[in-house]
Amino acid sequence: MCLLLFIVNYSRNGCRAKLDKVVIPCPQHMPIASTTPVARARFRENLTLRRSRRVITATRAMSTSPKSPPAVVSTTTFAVANERDLLAACETFLPNGPFALSPTSGGVNNHVRYVDDAGGARRVVRLYNNGQETARVAFEHAALEATARVAKARNSGFRVPEALKSLKDGASTYVILPSGDAASVFELIPGALPKTRFAAQVGEATAELSACMVAAESEVRKKYPTSPTSVYRNIFGAFEKKGGSRAGFYEEANSNAGLDGVRPAVNRLLDYIRALETRLKEIELAGGLPTSLIHGDVHYDNALVDFETGKVTGIIDFEFASYDWVLMNCASGLSKYVGEKNPGPYVEDYIRGYARKANLTEAEIEALPDLVKLRVLETVVYFVARSAAKEDDISQLALRAENYAARVDWISANADFIRTTMRDALAANANA
Repeated sequence: MCLLLFIVNYSRNGCRAKLDKVVIPCPQHMPIASTTPVARARFRENLTLRRSRRVITATRAMSTSPKSPPAVVSTTTFAVANERDLLAACETFLPNGPFALSPTSGGVNNHVRYVDDAGGARRVVRLYNNGQETARVAFEHAALEATARVAKARNSGFRVPEALKSLKDGASTYVILPSGDAASVFELIPGALPKTRFAAQVGEATAELSACMVAAESEVRKKYPTSPTSVYRNIFGAFEKKGGSRAGFYEEANSNAGLDGVRPAVNRLLDYIRALETRLKEIELAGGLPTSLIHGDVHYDNALVDFETGKVTGIIDFEFASYDWVLMNCASGLSKYVGEKNPGPYVEDYIRGYARKANLTEAEIEALPDLVKLRVLETVVYFVARSAAKEDDISQLALRAENYAARVDWISANADFIRTTMRDALAANANA
């Protein structure tokens, strides 16, 4: 018996965010993992934290104002994370059982838990919820291993996730469970999510990570000449991957009744996508932009910071790693800040930090506002694609449509500010 909690995140989520859920075993039905004194203590501690910190949402009344997007109260995205699968993954990579699982504050795309072994050592177990696209897991792990080696050699100052190797063969970093899903166990990286704090430090770490991944690209390409994740500039890639097309995307977005409550915002987003199609063609015709191995989703919810020192301790979640325009890493970071109430100071701090470790071409500077738009608008396509494929409810987009439209409105109105801030920051560092 278990308690299934649905937690609706009403904050300004970044791209590819989803409704979160937690499965908590009831005390009288705890799995065998809870039989040790250490595990029982962990369970009591975590149960108290859950009761005090989690918001349990079954239904939620929303304002009837046209400006209020409808609530997401259900989804078809999330299967219940099977505790036995998670424990089976732990047993594949960890020798010191039994194991106790507890929730993390992240992991919105996949099932992620802390795992404590019998000695009290804590790590992170991830059960991938990616449609059993094992090729993406293999590519991600290759990118992680190569990037980690470069980051260590460069003394980058932060860590990337380190996957443990299988006890059976001493080499495999993920296991395919009977369900067909992949799972891994990672070493724990200390730190906390900074959100809007330490924007300059997150920007600087993003540029340093980009440099590490550029240096790691050749090693990864030897094993994987192409990446299984579509490039951002193929803005309809997510829809095409699920059997759709450009025309199919616009038809679905225009006709889906689930978007009628936010139709003005959706129409603005569709107009922005059409305009961006033209702009992306112009960039390509002019020779494109520097391309390499990239993280693909690096931002303040995938960075860890030591709040006492302000230093970035880790960058996590390489699930969307691919070969793409290098500046998409910067654009991903900015795409989060432009969703805040007063984006300007965050954008400025982030860019100044990024410029400390970056060298951009003039073409990249000129394209930067468009790439930030691309990072937001690609997510619109992503949610429509998941709805059309019956993997998600369209309310996932309806919930976010007004915020996404407001982000792109702000980028459009402040494109010159973004470019000027980057040029000035790069020049200041060049003259320092």
